[in-house]
Amino acid sequence: MGAAAARTRRALIVRVLGSAAGGGVPQWNCACANCAAARAGTQPRRSSSGFAVSGDGERWWLVNLSPDIAQQIESYAPLQPRAGRGTPIAGMLLTDANVDHIGGFAVLRQTGDHAFAIYSSALVREIAIEQPAVATFAREPHAWRAVELGTSFTLDARLDVRAIAVGGLTPGYAGRRDVAGAVIAYRITDTATRGSVLFAPVFARIDAPLLEAARDADAAFFDGSFWSDAELSDVGVEKAARSLGHEPVGGPDGSLAAFARLPRAPQRFFAHLNNTNPMLDPSSDAARAVAGAGFAPAEDGLELRL
Repeated sequence: MGAAAARTRRALIVRVLGSAAGGGVPQWNCACANCAAARAGTQPRRSSSGFAVSGDGERWWLVNLSPDIAQQIESYAPLQPRAGRGTPIAGMLLTDANVDHIGGFAVLRQTGDHAFAIYSSALVREIAIEQPAVATFAREPHAWRAVELGTSFTLDARLDVRAIAVGGLTPGYAGRRDVAGAVIAYRITDTATRGSVLFAPVFARIDAPLLEAARDADAAFFDGSFWSDAELSDVGVEKAARSLGHEPVGGPDGSLAAFARLPRAPQRFFAHLNNTNPMLDPSSDAARAVAGAGFAPAEDGLELRL
């Protein structure tokens, strides 16, 4: 079998389980234009942000664990139990301790004897396990490992995972502190196919390690929470995007401008999209700017093979 045929048979599989920020689209208490369009069926509905990744289609790793995880599992057959009580989900990689990225632990509490391997920064672990619904996952049979930032570890003998420190804030319930380890990103490379993907769905600023990790990844998912810093004021919320720990996408100093300067890759997406973000409307100037730069908003159910 030639190398091309082998690559066709084996691939790094990436599934977008949810593409929205916390609350999804539509958000239950919001009648903004995007939420109204999602209710009317003229824009896609979106659940809270999360991803699944596998090197063989049999064992799966979740990148973040949203409160919508049960419906996300039900919408994707490879994550569903195959016999009796069980799961093909081996564990989780957490980028941060925001509720929309750890809330799913409360849903997965009926684990029985199944053991999850959980990876995060030491700080994210410290913050997360203070929550009663999460604390049980820090005990046997589960194994919660603190990753060393800037280093790599291996999953399933073929997935090389590099933990990347990025600028970010601790969650609001933990005081919104700008401290190392509050947010991290992961670059996963399949050592069999050399396919690679970067998961960076949250960051407060763009620094050299993040840019370097994005430079030659086959696919990347970036923080697309807000288009502008003052976006929430349109729905009566007087909070700035940056104060919440999110670098806006738009503007001359936004993330789109920064990442667009990198060599163009075929698959770059914005994820963790807030319901107020104008790029959700394909007729908007924001959506046209994103598309013109070779990017796209991620959508629930998107699947890549790298």
